[in-house]
Amino acid sequence: MRNEVIRIFNIFLQIYNYSPSSVYLCVGGKKPTNLSMKYLLTIFVAFVFILGGCNDQNRCYDSVDTEMITSFKVSNFSVFDTLVIRGVGRNLKGDTLVNDTLSSQSKRFPLPLSLSDDSTGFVIVAGRTVNTVYIRHSMTMKFISENCGFAPEYRIKGTSFTSGIDSVKISDPLVNTNSISKNTNDQNITIYFNPSVH
Repeated sequence: MRNEVIRIFNIFLQIYNYSPSSVYLCVGGKKPTNLSMKYLLTIFVAFVFILGGCNDQNRCYDSVDTEMITSFKVSNFSVFDTLVIRGVGRNLKGDTLVNDTLSSQSKRFPLPLSLSDDSTGFVIVAGRTVNTVYIRHSMTMKFISENCGFAPEYRIKGTSFTSGIDSVKISDPLVNTNSISKNTNDQNITIYFNPSVH
């Protein structure tokens, strides 16, 4: 970078026919005006900053989204219409993470995990039932790149849930920035609802 700046500075000086004693600028055919090196340097510095501001190298092109891909199914493969998910204790308007009303045998959504606690709780309204599931996890910060910084990486340790949920299957305990791009049939966990209370 330093060599490039020196090269640009030399080109800049050649444009203005720099001589060691002074720099002249012709204005409207009048006698050349002596510009001090101070003004020339100011113009050069502004020029370098303008060029640097057009540089794309400081942008982050890597994903830093870390969400747990979660599938929802009813154990007997029946269809459920409504699925609403929000965090435990998050009842305000705008706190809803999922509000899905399409009929389906299975649903799949990305859900965020807590940055500050070692477990994350979700209230799940499926059809006519309200259930709660807790995901126990550990979390470390992983370096993504110089421009993107760090992103959380979780490892799912276990789950606990209320009686309306039949079981929770952990397919992939590692939740990181690659989880969001999982294939359609891949997920971190699958939550099976109990058909008797659905």
